[in-house]
Amino acid sequence: MVREQAFWWMSSARRDLERAYRSLREDDRAAAVFWAQQAAEKALKALLIAVKGWFPKTHNIRRLMEELGLDLGLGDKELEAAYELTQYYHLARYPDLVEGLPDEVISRETSERAVEAARRLVERAEEALERISRGGRGMGQGSSR
Repeated sequence: MVREQAFWWMSSARRDLERAYRSLREDDRAAAVFWAQQAAEKALKALLIAVKGWFPKTHNIRRLMEELGLDLGLGDKELEAAYELTQYYHLARYPDLVEGLPDEVISRETSERAVEAARRLVERAEEALERISRGGRGMGQGSSR
């Protein structure tokens, strides 16, 4: 049986993805990439709770995917785009890291790409959580793609 916490984390991921889209519409590029990263991170943590009962304390999307060890059906380009989200946890929040205002440094194209990468990951994670909750194990084991 999947712990209720997994569904809380997935609901939080979905809300963060909605925040990312709202930020994108408002041309708040720093917020869009930050919420995109958060959505992806929380979706993976939801799956980790469902599969392992815990998750590592990290914001690193690659590390979470590797810890999960499930094939979410993302292609190589989609995985690379998802991995790129990790940087936005800090870059969107700290002007000294980008040597300026994040909204002025992060392009519209970058923010759109980040939100799209998060959407794909969250959707695949939701599908995997549904399968797991029905008694399956996700899309496959032993591989992060």
